Amino acid sequence: MKIKRIWMSAQSARKSRYGLYMAGGVAGITALVLLLVAGGMALVLRLGLPRETALLALCLGVTALAVWLAVALGRRGVRDASVFFLTEGDRLFVLDARMLARPGRGLTGFAAGVLQTQALLRQIADDGRLPAAAGEILRVERIRENRTHRAVVCRVRRPGGAVVRRTCFLFDGIPDADLLLRELERRESWENSLEPPQDKDLLRLLLSALACAGFAAVCALSHPAVGRLPSGVYFPCLGAAFAAFCAAVYFAVRRHRGE
Repeated sequence: MKIKRIWMSAQSARKSRYGLYMAGGVAGITALVLLLVAGGMALVLRLGLPRETALLALCLGVTALAVWLAVALGRRGVRDASVFFLTEGDRLFVLDARMLARPGRGLTGFAAGVLQTQALLRQIADDGRLPAAAGEILRVERIRENRTHRAVVCRVRRPGGAVVRRTCFLFDGIPDADLLLRELERRESWENSLEPPQDKDLLRLLLSALACAGFAAVCALSHPAVGRLPSGVYFPCLGAAFAAFCAAVYFAVRRHRGE
């Protein structure tokens, strides 16, 4: 099948260093976390700060920083691994190169997986062929614009023939991204543009957040240091609060992605 145009990130189009960037990013985040924890604990002991409060603040701060860095690294990985193909017959295909990697277990398995992805991206950039694993975008249901990218919810036909609902990402900075956006908008069904879908995930997000706050309050009141409620309900409510928190994060991500 003749390829008319390929869209991929500028880094992948030149000579992909996906494996080096991802493996180095994970190693760098791990080293930074260990350094901050060790340095923070030494500083707390040297200054004689209240251990419980200071170590809790250190734990929360380092965790928040690690999550932010991991999300940024993951976003970069999605951008560099996503490739769109326009072929003859006005057919549009999408490929996430990460899905073709066969990573093993542990750090060596992760490194092998990202290196496989890097090799595939280099091969696509060199020969410009359509991989057999690419899926065809049949219809675009929704395009949601975010700060750094667009989330595209679409129907994709897999190589085996099955049609699935999938979210693709179009990041800013991809060469000729406006042309790709135009191709995606051409495949957007006019019914969806006339009637915006109901935002059901917002209600689910609010309910999950309220449930998390309620169980957290019961945990605080049932803690042995407070003793306002029986201590036997502390751990069950702690587990329920964690489950509600995970649900709130899940619905927040779905809403952010426009799903």
